[in-house]
Amino acid sequence: MNSDLFNKIYSELDLLWKKNSILSNFVELPRALNFNNIKSNYIKSAKKFYNWKIDTKKNSNIHNLIRELSPKINWKQNYSEKDVGKKFLENFCYFEFIGPDGIFISNEISIYFIFFDKNTFYTWHHHEAEEIYFVLSGKAKFESYGDKSEILGPNQARFHKSFQPHSLTTQEDKCLSIVVWRDKLDSEVSVVKI
Repeated sequence: MNSDLFNKIYSELDLLWKKNSILSNFVELPRALNFNNIKSNYIKSAKKFYNWKIDTKKNSNIHNLIRELSPKINWKQNYSEKDVGKKFLENFCYFEFIGPDGIFISNEISIYFIFFDKNTFYTWHHHEAEEIYFVLSGKAKFESYGDKSEILGPNQARFHKSFQPHSLTTQEDKCLSIVVWRDKLDSEVSVVKI
């Protein structure tokens, strides 16, 4: 894996942080990170992301860099089929860009890029870590226990408190989001009933 290619994503992320107070007020983007040469894991749902070309100027640089690098990324899924169903697993994937197990190592925060294909329901779940979802491309309906649901598109965000149950649904659009955890980086994600 070539760190130069991933440094380009980091540079785009840095620009995004500087332009968006939603992100910069949530957590500072770490500097002087060490590259972690992780073996790629190009799973089936990541191939769906690779085939998604966007036609908007909002965040297209970072979207397209991730898309082009998809075959070199260690894509993951953290659920079993019995918890979320086969269809969900076929339409969902993520990778840790910055964090304890990320492409760039940090013990301060975790930054994930997460993809949902259209017509996908990400079931209700929670975790101890506080997080923010920041939509890069596409759109999705975000729901959080105790908060009003809303459909978010590029450059819009949603905050989830510690252990606050939340879910996400895509309909006719796919969705690529940045997910940032600023504490409790070892939190376990658990499916919950609402």
